[in-house]
Amino acid sequence: MKRTLAILSVLTLVLGMAFLLTLTTSVIAQPVADTILPPVTNTDGRAGVSYSFYPGPAGQERYYLPLAVQAGSRWDRFDFNWPRLEPADNAWDFGAYDTLVNDLRNAGISNIIGILEMTPAWAATACVTEPITTTLQPSGNWYPPAPRPFLIPLDDTLPSPFSPQNSWNDEGARTPPAGLYRPWTTTNFNGNQWAEFVYTVVSHYKTQVKHWEMWNEVEWDLLWCGNEQDYAQLLKVGYRATKAACPECTVLYAGLHFWDDQTYFERVLDILNDDPAAPANNDFFDVMSLHSYSRSNHTYDLVNHIRSRMRVYVSDHPIWLTETGVPVWGDPQAYADKYEYAATQDEAAAYLIQSYANALASGVERYLFFRTNDADMGEYFGLIRNDRSVRPAYSAFQVAATYLISPTFTTRVPTGTNLRVTLWGTPRGKVSVLWNTGPVTSTFTLPATLPTATLVNRWGATQILMATAGNYVFTLPRATANLLSNPNDYIIGGDPLIVIESETPNLPPTSTVRPLPPLTYTPSFTLTWEGRDNESGVWLYDVQVRTGEDGVWSPWKTSTTATSAVFTGTDRHTYYFRVRATDRVGNRAAWPAAPQAWTAIKLSNTLHLTVGPFFADDNHNGIWDVPGTQIGEILLGGVSLRFVDSLGRDVVSPVIADTWEFTTTVWPGETYHLRMTAAATTTDYIRILSFTWPLSEEVITESLGMVGLWPLQRIYMPLVMRRWG
Repeated sequence: MKRTLAILSVLTLVLGMAFLLTLTTSVIAQPVADTILPPVTNTDGRAGVSYSFYPGPAGQERYYLPLAVQAGSRWDRFDFNWPRLEPADNAWDFGAYDTLVNDLRNAGISNIIGILEMTPAWAATACVTEPITTTLQPSGNWYPPAPRPFLIPLDDTLPSPFSPQNSWNDEGARTPPAGLYRPWTTTNFNGNQWAEFVYTVVSHYKTQVKHWEMWNEVEWDLLWCGNEQDYAQLLKVGYRATKAACPECTVLYAGLHFWDDQTYFERVLDILNDDPAAPANNDFFDVMSLHSYSRSNHTYDLVNHIRSRMRVYVSDHPIWLTETGVPVWGDPQAYADKYEYAATQDEAAAYLIQSYANALASGVERYLFFRTNDADMGEYFGLIRNDRSVRPAYSAFQVAATYLISPTFTTRVPTGTNLRVTLWGTPRGKVSVLWNTGPVTSTFTLPATLPTATLVNRWGATQILMATAGNYVFTLPRATANLLSNPNDYIIGGDPLIVIESETPNLPPTSTVRPLPPLTYTPSFTLTWEGRDNESGVWLYDVQVRTGEDGVWSPWKTSTTATSAVFTGTDRHTYYFRVRATDRVGNRAAWPAAPQAWTAIKLSNTLHLTVGPFFADDNHNGIWDVPGTQIGEILLGGVSLRFVDSLGRDVVSPVIADTWEFTTTVWPGETYHLRMTAAATTTDYIRILSFTWPLSEEVITESLGMVGLWPLQRIYMPLVMRRWG
């Protein structure tokens, strides 16, 4: 369906006006005709589709690719088929793939995930695992009832006699490659065919293709018949070979089929974790790749399950949704009758927006829809029909790639059968995605952040809303996509609504920490901060602290509404603080590069004490009456000296000396005692001096000079003996 941009713009305006006329006291989603919206140009590059390069039914080159780019796709994922690239040992043929990669990049697909898979006949071994013969249809989940394509339809003809196998039905295609466990280097692959294949292909495309997936859906016997140990080895070798060829390239774990064997990936991760080299090699993969179909909530629930189980065995890794979609029925070019885990065209469009929002809420970094079109498929997943007409999911993809982009953070709140996913701090501000998961039409009340909002439906039509009594009220259509086997099980919600609340202009708030004194003489002190916003108002603050000028910033207060708090630190440490604010539509300021406030805690001081010599101050006058005078007080030697705190604990090590000089730490406000005792011929002498100091920035210097010790007065009590009895 070709339309000029001008026609598209007019059509969108007309559709938007038609949608606007449907406004009632509560907003109801209204359908419009399926169409192609204007090309998506401002997107965040998160979204992609698979196999966008297929030729048309009459052989037209890259027939669907322009539409994929126009939809907002910036990623493609497809097989780099080993038998096609190396039909015989060391007989390489990159020509068709070179053309394909160049065509994709020239069209605007700037990111390619290459799946390295399928063992050629000359490198095949034998199957280790037994084929699965049971029907794989777990209750309440999804399993593909028909095989999907795994060979890309390249237009080249491989020269004779090198003709690769054409299907996964060829036994050797799914076997572990020969020499997989052999040690190798990049100068001597030593018969390790997989290492050589990966290194050669990645080296060839390292400037164009930066993301490589090590096989696909290895839980499924159709694609891999090695065991868990074999796949762990394949991943280790593939990771090292990729990084040797392209250190900055990303290595993906084989896309998880999951439902075939729900703990397979855990068993592989457990094997990887046992390798001493795993920590130095990022556990031998950079990204966990996941496939999720038919249930829109699985892009939230299943992702979180995978992440929680992954963390049991290895460090946290990003998760990419590299396949997701739902097959359609009731389409003029698809199956007429409803079947299990399939959806109508409209339900499939709702699935796309719901799964996209759920993926964002679960922290998925990449979202690749399966697929672009229906060519050589046993089922019909395509955004585009084979005649190049579009399904409703196409415009839904455009809507998602336009509005569900670049959130600062995301929240997900279920309320009864209603579900709200909110993208905060997008380029348009706060974006709420609303839908009803139940079979009965529902009402949803959204508290208004701003007095006006823009409503977008899945067809891309827009409407301006005015809040009433501080709320927006919506009528959410009921879910209709239920299972034949369980009519009460709804796998997709009703048509979603997107509500956008934007500031004008959409700017982040400013914030600062109030100044602190250079020195703080208590362990705890109050830190105060504040912020300003241009329209919606400051909502939350994050406060960070670092210790020392070269310290690392760490969170102290996160997502708090408070504007002050008590901080407790350690003596003789300097603390630096900074704050950033988030407004009520989620706009968040960047962290300031420099600290906004700082203080040094000074609870102690340095004391330098000099004391001595000592004399016998018999008359307690504090003056040494030298020998030869009427008093003739003597000098005292070998004085026992202790400097103790108020609990009697030694602050410095005691000495016996004629003089004493030391430096130590003291705490202002604490009382200290200098204990001096000495023994003369007939009398013992003692003197205890008490000290306390005020807060001070300077070193405390005390020089007592000559100190007199006083004679010890002893009182003797008569001993009285009694006879008892």
